[in-house]
Amino acid sequence: MRHRLSPADSHHNENNNPNRVRPHGQSQQQSQVIQLERVIRLQNYVIVALSSLFVLVIMSTMVLVQHIPHPNDEHTPFWDIKRKMRFGQHDETHNLQQKQEKKTHLLANCTHYGCPLRPLEISQLNRTANTFIASTDHILLTHKSNRKKPAPVNQDRAVLIPSFGDDYKTLNPQSNFFLGVFDGHDDNGHHIAQFASEEIPSRIASKISLSMKTSDQIRYEIMKQIITQTFVDVDNDAPMPGGGCTATMMLRRGSTMYMANTGDSTSFIAVYAPPSHFDENKANSNKQYVLSPRSPEVQLHLQGTVTIHHINKKHKAHFSEEYSRIEALGGKVHIPPKNPMGSRVIVRSSTHSEDVGLAMSRSIGDWEWTAIGVIPDPDVVVLDLEKFWSENDIQNNGAKVFAVLGSDGLFDARKVEFVANHLAFGLFESRFLRESEEQDSDQQQTFDNHLIDLGKKLVNMASPVKEEWYRDDITFVAKVVEL
Repeated sequence: MRHRLSPADSHHNENNNPNRVRPHGQSQQQSQVIQLERVIRLQNYVIVALSSLFVLVIMSTMVLVQHIPHPNDEHTPFWDIKRKMRFGQHDETHNLQQKQEKKTHLLANCTHYGCPLRPLEISQLNRTANTFIASTDHILLTHKSNRKKPAPVNQDRAVLIPSFGDDYKTLNPQSNFFLGVFDGHDDNGHHIAQFASEEIPSRIASKISLSMKTSDQIRYEIMKQIITQTFVDVDNDAPMPGGGCTATMMLRRGSTMYMANTGDSTSFIAVYAPPSHFDENKANSNKQYVLSPRSPEVQLHLQGTVTIHHINKKHKAHFSEEYSRIEALGGKVHIPPKNPMGSRVIVRSSTHSEDVGLAMSRSIGDWEWTAIGVIPDPDVVVLDLEKFWSENDIQNNGAKVFAVLGSDGLFDARKVEFVANHLAFGLFESRFLRESEEQDSDQQQTFDNHLIDLGKKLVNMASPVKEEWYRDDITFVAKVVEL
């Protein structure tokens, strides 16, 4: 039986008949639509893939940034942004790990008498990891001279040994310590300074137990003899001719400080008295001074006051005691009329085949000058810290005591008061600024950074205004003294 198709059925069959021939224009249009749909689908796939890749790159970058080992120091011009702590417990664990790594590094360099800390060249401050050059109670810095001869190297040496002769693993701030600065000169001066910076504390530590079981006065005399004989022995054992060095040191034993000096480096004790209240605007102004380029219009204005005590006597040939000794042994002293501190001990040097003037009347090494009265024997001063605390009412005034040693590259350019004021700001008044830092920052690292910035500023202010002018090696060490 034949079934009659409805018009709708007829239309449906026509559209689905593969053998039906469509008009040419309609076929071409439908083909283009299909191709366009394929292109759109492909573009969507590409967009989804690129979006996924972008998200993956961003997430990977964030993870990598948190694991990049940033330099511990943030004082080079290319490292201006302070690193912030963002991830709570993770960063607390990271900080503890860093501190443990530093302690491990420190203990790895320990000797039988303690763990020597040495200053870092300012130009290497982007590599200060595990160096301990700055902390809440000390700072050590050095800067190489711009001279070309006799030696284009830093001839200064300095050392801080916490817990000197004690159980150095405790690192108690009230414990004994050794400070020393050794300023080398002549061709081999840096070798002599290095030798003295190692041998003087080592030899003193080996003899120090001899003086502990006696009365105070006898102990003082024994210690003075130990220090003096050590300087003489190190001078005799200097590794080579053609060089020498100054030697200034402080040694704390219990409540006694022994201060010894040979040559023309500088050391002193300073007392910082805080103001009745801190002015935050002045504190921020001082911080701006530290971070700003050198300018006569911008100066440091310490809010507290600093007094200088027990500054050492320099050994210069024009002083009567030094001049008489050298003259008695046939030595010749040149004294510039307008600048007596520029006096020189003149010797005909076989090393240099010419007359050479030595800028000090006592030193370690310098064998060619020994025969005419240049000696290594130090002046030794004994300071009773308990008596000093009482006389200056340190406890009741809330004052702070700190020791400073430095080479003539610093103190020929700046007065002791200038240096002491800068260090007092860095060690004490910048603590006030630390309180205003964000609470999630690493406060210890922030304090260390401020202190190093201060040290760099001090070196900058002791350097000539013009780079082509001569700049001597500049080295200093400062240490807070607690009782």
